[in-house]
Order: sequence, then C-alpha cells, then structure tokens
Amino acid sequence: MVLAFPAGKLAYLAIKQVSKPVAKAVASGAKRSDFFKNYVCIPPARIYNWSQTQIKMRFLGSTGKVKVRELSEDVAVELGAQLIGETTIFAVAAGTLIFEYTRNVNASERKEAAKAAEMQQLHDQIGEMGLQLEQQSAELRELRRYQGTLHTALGKKGVKDLPSLDEQTRL
Repeated sequence: MVLAFPAGKLAYLAIKQVSKPVAKAVASGAKRSDFFKNYVCIPPARIYNWSQTQIKMRFLGSTGKVKVRELSEDVAVELGAQLIGETTIFAVAAGTLIFEYTRNVNASERKEAAKAAEMQQLHDQIGEMGLQLEQQSAELRELRRYQGTLHTALGKKGVKDLPSLDEQTRL
C-alpha cells in the first residue's frame, strides 16, 4: 500500500522555515527603530492584548465593562515584534499559495485552450473531408453518366460483348 506524500505539509514547513529569518529581521529592526517601536510594534500589541482580554472575559461570563491593564513598553514591543514576525510568515505563505493557485489556473487554461484548438482543428478537418467527399461523389456520378453514354454509343455502333455498368464498377 502506497501512502500519499504529504506535499502540502512539506511545502508549508519549507515556507515557514524560509520566512522565519525574514520575520526575525523585521522584528529586530522594529525593536531598534523608534518609529517602528512607537507606531508599528506597540499599537498592534496593545490592541491585541485588549482584544484577547475582552474575549477571554466574555468566555468566562463577564458581562460588564472590563478594565484591561496596559502592557509595559518592553512587553508591548516584544509582543508587537512577535505579531509582525507572524504576520510576515503568514504573508509569505499566503503569497506563495496565491502564486501557486494562479500558476495552476493559468496552466489549466492553457491546457483547455490547446484542447479547444485541437477540437476546432479536428472539426475543420471533418468539414473539409465532407466537402471533399461531396466533390468526389459528384465526379463519380459524372464519370458513371459519361460511362453510360459511352456504353450506349458503342452499343449502337454494333460493339458486342460489352460488360454491363454493374460489372464494370466491380472491376
């Protein structure tokens, strides 16, 4: 019994391994830069923390307003950098999937176009053969008519032992 090769899982792991260094570089750059730290890392981390706390409290049955403790700058930068890294990994994986999907669709369209062209070519050939058959049938009718005329003319001149038209067509 042959087991299916987990190509999808292997591709996912390869994409994740390739994009991890990119994500780490983006995250470390975000930690060093004040602009990234203040405008890219900290706000998403605080929004993420607030959302996560609100959702957890709703699942625990809290119906009132929940006060969410704000993250410290170091923790927010670390969480923001982690979010940026995961977003980078996700973006690379999604981009790869979109690329593969588009490539497969294009290949499928090319195959369909080739198949349609081949079908059209066969259809055209059949049409040409039909016309050629009609032309040859008309020529054959004309030759038989001419043969009949010759047979009649030779019979009137006294040529004997002429084969009949049916016998001639069998030869």
